[in-house]
Amino acid sequence: MIDGEAIRQGAAALDVVLGDDAVERLEGFGRALIRWNGTYNLVSRRDEPRLVARHLLDSIALSPLVNGRVLDVGTGAGLPGLPLAIVRPDCEFVLLDRSEKRLRFVHRMTAELALANVAVVEAAAELYTPTVPFDTVVSRAVASPATLWPMLRRLLAPHGRALLQCGDPKTLKMPADAEVDCMSMTIPGLDAPHWVLVLAAPTA
Repeated sequence: MIDGEAIRQGAAALDVVLGDDAVERLEGFGRALIRWNGTYNLVSRRDEPRLVARHLLDSIALSPLVNGRVLDVGTGAGLPGLPLAIVRPDCEFVLLDRSEKRLRFVHRMTAELALANVAVVEAAAELYTPTVPFDTVVSRAVASPATLWPMLRRLLAPHGRALLQCGDPKTLKMPADAEVDCMSMTIPGLDAPHWVLVLAAPTA
């Protein structure tokens, strides 16, 4: 069900080149998601047959957009943070969630995959105060952009950007105090395009 060649070819279609080590780690993470799904309630059961496309490729599609210190807000099962950490070892990742149960799985995966560039934090995003702000914040459909932006903006460095994976932007309320760029992404193996909103503080 978790096919390394499908991961490699799908990533290449997204202009993400994967080495053998990254493919093996993504395979291992995908197998673990399925193996532990019943215990930790990680992803929808409907997603298991299309896990490579729906969760692995959809996550690493953000790879060309992230840089520096990266915060994954509402990481849940480690998505998109863990796949991104695998393919972007040059970046430093903090995976944030308030669910202690799911973070047990994320801790397990961070250790098993030997990801030295990942830290895991149990906290609500609105209460989290990092010692150093982030260059990039990512989030997968946690809340509407207008709701998320005030929370995320204070976590970003002045030059930082928030990347929100979401549904059709025409159905979403946008923040008034952000520059917003909407990007449509075609994920190999999925029928409908996925959207990424790139939010940044307005430039003077």
